[in-house]
Amino acid sequence: MLPSRVLRIRHEEVVDDLEGTVRRLLDFCGLEFEPACVEFHKTERSIRTASSEQVRQPIFREGLEQWRNYEPWLAPLRDALGDALIRYRD
Repeated sequence: MLPSRVLRIRHEEVVDDLEGTVRRLLDFCGLEFEPACVEFHKTERSIRTASSEQVRQPIFREGLEQWRNYEPWLAPLRDALGDALIRYRD
């Protein structure tokens, strides 16, 4: 439906600026902002997914740097990706 249109959103952006990122996403999709989009954790509706407990909590920062525990083992992947990680951030 939307060839060549991809909105890139990094998890860190969501954590750092939830409302701004949600507004950007909704704008990209041609949708209006609704406060419930950033107050998802206040919903009282039934949630039947494995993440049901997480949905009831605001977004938190604690997991952002957990990947660093595995950094020594990620070096071969990082090397194989070359400059893709740098280009992805642009």
